[in-house]
Amino acid sequence: MKTLIHFDRHLEQTIRYSPALEGVLLVALDLLLLILLSIQGYRVALDRLPFQAMTWTFGTLVLIHACYLLGWRRALTFFAVTLAISFLAEFAGVKTGLVFGPYHYTAVLAPLILGTVPLVIPVAYFMAIWPSYLMANYLTRGHPAGKHPGVPALLYASLLTALVMTAWDLTMDPVMVGQVKAWVWETGGPYFGIPFRNYAGWVLTTFTISSVYRLLERRIPMKPLGRGHRGFIILPLIGYGALCLGDLLVGFPLGTRVIAPFTMGIALLATLMRMYGPGTHPS
Repeated sequence: MKTLIHFDRHLEQTIRYSPALEGVLLVALDLLLLILLSIQGYRVALDRLPFQAMTWTFGTLVLIHACYLLGWRRALTFFAVTLAISFLAEFAGVKTGLVFGPYHYTAVLAPLILGTVPLVIPVAYFMAIWPSYLMANYLTRGHPAGKHPGVPALLYASLLTALVMTAWDLTMDPVMVGQVKAWVWETGGPYFGIPFRNYAGWVLTTFTISSVYRLLERRIPMKPLGRGHRGFIILPLIGYGALCLGDLLVGFPLGTRVIAPFTMGIALLATLMRMYGPGTHPS
C-alpha cells in the first residue's frame, strides 16, 4: 500500500499515511454521519429518541475518528479509560447513590452489565467525550490534539472537556427520564425531577476520564492514519451539533428546549470560530 509523508499543520507533526486507507476511512465516517443525521431526523419527525441506535452509530463514528486522528494506540487507550471509569462510576452510583444521587436503570436500555448498568451507557460516555475533548483542545490550544504544556494546563483542559460534555446531559437526562423512561431518580430533584448532585457527578466522572487519559497520552506517540484537515476534524462536531439541534426542536420537557443553544451551542460556536475564524490555516 502506497504511503506518503506530509507535515500536518493541524496536528503539528509530520505524518506518514496511506491515501487509500485515508479515503476508505473518510467514506466510512461520512456514511456513519449520514446515518446519525437520519436518526436525528427520525427523532425530530416522530418526537421519539432512539437512544440505542443513536449511541451505537455515533459511538462507532467517534471511535473510528479517534483512531484516524490519534492512531489506534491512543484511541483505544482513550476508549478503554472511558469505558472503565464510566462503568465504575455508574456501578457505584447505582449501588450506593453517592456519585450521582439515588437512581436505578430500567430494562429499556437492556442488556444491563451485572444487572445494574446498561451496556450502551459507557459507549455513550465515549460518544460524547470525544467531541468534547476536541472542542476543549481547540479552545485551549487551537489544535484538535496534542500535549498540553504542564499539569495545570492539562487539568484546565480536562475541566473544560467535562463542562462541555455535561452541557449535553442538561437536556439529555430529562428526556431519558421523562420520555424514554430509561432510568428512575428515586427521590427526585429540583431540576426537572433530577438532583443537582447528578451534574456534579457528571463533571467529576468526565473530568477524571479526561485527566487520566491526558496523562497517559503524554507517553503514547500520536500516529494518525491520515491528514488532519478540517473537513475531517469537524465530523464529530457536526454530530454534537445534531444532538444540540434535536434537543432544541423536540427536547422534553418543553422547558428544556431553550437550554441546548446556550450550553452546547456556545461551546460549539466558539470552537468553530477557532477552526475557521480570521488567522486560521485555510486547509
